[in-house]
Amino acid sequence: MPRQLSLSPVLYTDANEIVDERYMRQMREQDESPVATNPSLPRFTLVVGPSPFTMPRGWEFFLTSPYEGATYISTVLHNAGYPVRIVDVRYTPNPLQAAYDQIMEGTDVLGVCTFEDNFPFCAELMQRVRESAPDIPIICGGSLVTSVPHVFMEHTPCDIAVISEGEITILELMESYAAGRWSRDLPNTRGIWYRGPAGAPKATRPRGQMPDLDSLPRMRLELWPQARDPRGLQPQIISSYSRGCKMDCSFCYRTTPQVRAKSPEKMDRDLAWLKSRYGIEFCFFVDLTFTSYRKQTLAMCDVIKDHDLRWTCLTRCADTDAPRLDAMRDSGCDIILYGVESLGSEVLREARKGNSENITVRAMRRTFDAGVRFGSLLIVGLPNETEESLGHMVEFAETYNHVTRVKYLSAMPGTTVYRQAIDQGLMRSELDHINWLSIEQALHEDEFLNVSGLPEQACRDAYQRVYDAYQPGPVMDFRHFPEHFEYFHPQPFDGMERSTSYAGQGWRAQWSSAAASLVPGSDRFTLDRVADPAVASVGSATMACGAKRLGGVQAGV
Repeated sequence: MPRQLSLSPVLYTDANEIVDERYMRQMREQDESPVATNPSLPRFTLVVGPSPFTMPRGWEFFLTSPYEGATYISTVLHNAGYPVRIVDVRYTPNPLQAAYDQIMEGTDVLGVCTFEDNFPFCAELMQRVRESAPDIPIICGGSLVTSVPHVFMEHTPCDIAVISEGEITILELMESYAAGRWSRDLPNTRGIWYRGPAGAPKATRPRGQMPDLDSLPRMRLELWPQARDPRGLQPQIISSYSRGCKMDCSFCYRTTPQVRAKSPEKMDRDLAWLKSRYGIEFCFFVDLTFTSYRKQTLAMCDVIKDHDLRWTCLTRCADTDAPRLDAMRDSGCDIILYGVESLGSEVLREARKGNSENITVRAMRRTFDAGVRFGSLLIVGLPNETEESLGHMVEFAETYNHVTRVKYLSAMPGTTVYRQAIDQGLMRSELDHINWLSIEQALHEDEFLNVSGLPEQACRDAYQRVYDAYQPGPVMDFRHFPEHFEYFHPQPFDGMERSTSYAGQGWRAQWSSAAASLVPGSDRFTLDRVADPAVASVGSATMACGAKRLGGVQAGV
């Protein structure tokens, strides 16, 4: 029986044609010998917009760190000689105005990074740029535009949507634009949506994933504005050695679902570069499943061990054993984040997790025995959740105080859960839904789509108790706080002794989570404004979320 793919089939293809090989070879060569910046080439500005997502105490570095997607896009263009700028407004009080002002300072081609929770910002920024500078072409890339390119092409002035990976595609697009060949080349440029002569959106053949991640250049973090901060770049970095995931969870969207990995030699070179050039001390490896393959994991740990780094990663409970855990500990791993999600057998089956409570408990004990911290990632409100199974998850969290993150289920565009929510009429429209995703802060007062059918108050009470069972993150002395962070929910309970021995007494007495401020105008996208009343009444009736409070609505709505 053929494999049933949950994501768009265009994502399960390979970038293995002659043109792909040419650009992968170019990336390798220009990594070794970058082309001098040529001021006569088009000036490329890449905008990284805000996210409302909070991070727990000790994980705040994640909100401000340079990350791979934008870094690789800007690096391959920089190495090819293009004048490149990253405009990062993730924690700016008025991000729309700040991004617009910097774009207008000198941009020939605009790139916009899209995430599941920043659509209103992207749409409004593109509209303002188009009205002021109609000749600037606008290219969107990232997870959200990959999942719903039709929404961008219908509801924004986006000219080109890049699907899945962007390194090869952006080089091909910019080379064509610089030569004045877009009208001729776009129909044959794989992996994009573009506008035809009459403005109608058209999709080209898929490009797919690069088979060889060793083609990627070393990341040039100096392209980020943080590099010009008086404090310098923060010593925490977000990186990876692989792309893709062998699993197919119903709630998870992957722009690169097929598993690809760098060689140990490439990984060694990349870490040596980051360490020597930028003074990196800590790395969050954002591989979706760091320990999927034992031999590969052991090889990567051998590489990391030589670079004197502390680090963390994401993985599955089913993919751990003593050899892997010992190697991770010996190479500096601080905490391992496990996608536990739930303990309910029917919940895990419906979510296609390939997990069970026994597997989770075994992984937790093995991790503790290895001397590494175990970090649970939990979801409240998955399909098939019952009050009994939810209560069991809460007891699990409170017993061990090992939680790193809890959030309500999000219907991420492109996922099975998303399609089911559409079929059930939980979304009034796709546009309304992705606007609403922009107000999710990962706090217990968030609004949520109640797909489990549980009482709203039961979900909120469970969330609050799990949130109160957080453990410290790995970087408690983070010193690069932006000026305009907001802080949430101080908590006097310190958890177990292992928390205070790690982070000190009262480690979250001032706050449990932190984030940038919500974007002004976020109150336009609450459920009572974008969803049917029946949907809002079971997921936003008992508390006022941050966006409602921003608009002056108090609790008790």
